[in-house]
Amino acid sequence: MTDVSELIAAATARARAHDAAGGLALIETALQHSPNEPALIEFGGLLAAHSGKADRAATLFAQLLALDPGNDPARINLATALMSAGRAEEALAVGNGHAHPKLRLLAAHARVATGAGEAADYEAIVAADPRDYRAWNNLGSARLAAGRVDEAVAAFDEAVRYAPNDVRLYINLAQALRDAGRFDVRQRVMRDAAALAPNDPEVQLELGTAEAACENPRAAEQAFRRAIALTDGYTGAFVELGLLLESVNRIDELEQVVDALAARAPDAIELDFLRAWVARRRGNVAEALALAERVPDEIHPLRRHQLLGDLYDRQGQPEKAFAAFTAMNAAAQSLYPAAPGDTYRDRLGVISARLTSERVASWHPVAPDPHRAAPVFVVGFPRSGTTLLDTLLLNVDGVHVLEEQPFLALATQSTGLTEEGLATLDDAGAAALRAEYFRQADAVTPPGTQLLVDKHPLHMVRVATIRRLFPDAKIVLVERHPCDTVLSCFMANFRLNTAMRSFTTLDETARVYDAAFTIFERGTSLFPELKVHRVRYERMIADLEQELRGLLDFLGLAWQPHYADHRASALARGPVKTASYAQITEPLYTRALARWERYRQPLAPVMPILQPWIDALGYKD
Repeated sequence: MTDVSELIAAATARARAHDAAGGLALIETALQHSPNEPALIEFGGLLAAHSGKADRAATLFAQLLALDPGNDPARINLATALMSAGRAEEALAVGNGHAHPKLRLLAAHARVATGAGEAADYEAIVAADPRDYRAWNNLGSARLAAGRVDEAVAAFDEAVRYAPNDVRLYINLAQALRDAGRFDVRQRVMRDAAALAPNDPEVQLELGTAEAACENPRAAEQAFRRAIALTDGYTGAFVELGLLLESVNRIDELEQVVDALAARAPDAIELDFLRAWVARRRGNVAEALALAERVPDEIHPLRRHQLLGDLYDRQGQPEKAFAAFTAMNAAAQSLYPAAPGDTYRDRLGVISARLTSERVASWHPVAPDPHRAAPVFVVGFPRSGTTLLDTLLLNVDGVHVLEEQPFLALATQSTGLTEEGLATLDDAGAAALRAEYFRQADAVTPPGTQLLVDKHPLHMVRVATIRRLFPDAKIVLVERHPCDTVLSCFMANFRLNTAMRSFTTLDETARVYDAAFTIFERGTSLFPELKVHRVRYERMIADLEQELRGLLDFLGLAWQPHYADHRASALARGPVKTASYAQITEPLYTRALARWERYRQPLAPVMPILQPWIDALGYKD
């Protein structure tokens, strides 16, 4: 059979009989007679592709495209064949920059295959095939790398939707939710993953970190211990469990974790890190520092730099300490990127602009609650000593302390109250807000409580809201030298939210301090009837009993000697939610008094912001 038309007819018959390879053999013979016939070349390429001979198909389609460079179907078939042959870079060269939708999609696949895939490529792929969960997952990773956190969450969510049994997708979604600051949703996602794969150690590790971020240490501990039990060698759960135990002051058990890790993985580079924490909490500062300095940079950089900063500070090395705390804050910002939108200082600016004598003069009078006593609000800039004070108040009979609970904010949010709405609030509206506040507070307040104390440092900026809802409320402001307060915030390892992110630089910390105190002092000026008592951190350290007696007199409570035993109270209270967890169980110490003087050089740029407050609060610089 030598006639070309007969060969084409026979090849067509073979193809219809699902014998592409046989048809291709006939076309190869025909091509020997007519090597430049486009229809013959195209037919051969299609048969080669269907018979699994991708390289031969690519050769034929390349030949066809050379004959007609504007032939989009030939270009599409060539790129497809090259992809099938594993020649992604060549496929990208063929399809890149062309307007045809199929070529754009092929170029996207080719870029992905070469490892150069970008979000736009995965977006094109999922647009063409919405059920491609791998592309959704890769799209989530690409968006996350580009800082598009909310969009990354949406992509990972789609991946989970189309592959609900793949627990790795749940982990990716949870980590994106962490970056988005959506800790409660992250917790739910990992609980779902743990229900799906309860014996997966990686799932248990991620579940533990999610529970810890939601301030659920018991569930976090359980997950970390399960991850350890499910793993033969080293697992990051050892470090996470150790850090969790350190944060809740269970140092003996932290040592047990170190021993267990040493027995299982004696060469684990994380051992020095955990041993350093043990030594630090045992008061062996020099030993802790020697261990911490040996820890590689990649081991939990945020907590490593926190530890180094604390140890350098205790050893009288302020330059190294400041460098370590700077690195700690940089690690925190990297781990928890800022969400788009207003900063905390932006929000304070709005509050401040609305707190004017003209606006306050227009407010409708609101009467106090005739049936229930108002809470006592303990406020003050973070790291001023509010945790020490609330720990002391826990000793007082009949007193219950709400520790940084969002009930005031939730009450106003649930009723839609805005700063503007404070002006038109009437007795009925205030009563509804108080009822919502107490509904939430009562759920966590033990029976028999005679005095409710709401300790939330930054509620100092909500002085107007407090005045409107609780006109008869007593407010306790805890003061500390502005420089020590700002420096201590910068040195603290806060869980970053909108407000706490302010403390990752000294400059922003100082500016937020200025904004917060401006609001509070303006509020006390506009509301001279407010009952405000000022407690000073330095006076607590110098003469705790005298300072506490003054506060109790203000609250109308009698003095008892055991009220000054903050260590007994700290041990009885359980986990501390604030950055003061490690200090609160120690004896009262003076090393933090005037600490700022050792850091005059890095504080110098913010002194113009702080000096007016140093003067206003009666401190000497």
